[in-house]
Amino acid sequence: MRHLILKLVVLPVFFYFTYNTAAQSSLQGNVTNWTQGESLIVYFGMFNDEMTKIGTISEDGTMNIPLDPDYLNSFREIAEKEAANAPQGWSMSYKTLATTFPCLNEESAVTINGEAIVSGLPQLFLTDPSGFTELGILYAASSIEVATWLKSYGMESVIPGYYLEWLFMEEEGFANGKCVTPTYTGNDSESYEDTYLVDVKLQKGWNMIKYEITDVFTSKTGKTYPSKTLVSRVENLPEDIQWLAIGN
Repeated sequence: MRHLILKLVVLPVFFYFTYNTAAQSSLQGNVTNWTQGESLIVYFGMFNDEMTKIGTISEDGTMNIPLDPDYLNSFREIAEKEAANAPQGWSMSYKTLATTFPCLNEESAVTINGEAIVSGLPQLFLTDPSGFTELGILYAASSIEVATWLKSYGMESVIPGYYLEWLFMEEEGFANGKCVTPTYTGNDSESYEDTYLVDVKLQKGWNMIKYEITDVFTSKTGKTYPSKTLVSRVENLPEDIQWLAIGN
């Protein structure tokens, strides 16, 4: 039986962050070079296409995304709606710490509370106030090149840099692992080693995760691929983080 694994993630950027695990929190800041006027930040259901409002962007680019301290229950409500509209033959399972990050199936990997459920804000789609006209997707990244690479699901080239993700843990957890994967570019027999290192100590509630691409491989066609990525939990926003709205 095929399994539907719901992975909802948050992609933040240059913002002011008001954070307290015991109270309502929010992401607040300004979108770079915003020209689309008032906008909604939304999530569309995978199977029912139902729109869920995540946050807002004002005419001057000021954005606000509330972070629910009881987010796991909200996430489960969304997941149940998705499951009710899933195609026949699919079943639902939740992401866990052990299945959220690559490399944790390696023999050398270490996890604590690996079965803890992991959720987070979904991909941040942008629409006009009516919700009918899509304007793009909001990304948190060090550069437009990294954001464009994310939106293309790796089809575009990338440069060294990073992006951020917000995860919500039902309980504390720890994960450490490393994997080196031989990867072919599709250009005859050309290949490179893709190294991925995970080292995260996660607290109950919201966690900010940094995915840092430290090295890239350049193929004979000129396209670049991430060849080394470091995954860590960070307390403070990097000074050069950007809010990047990538259009359709």
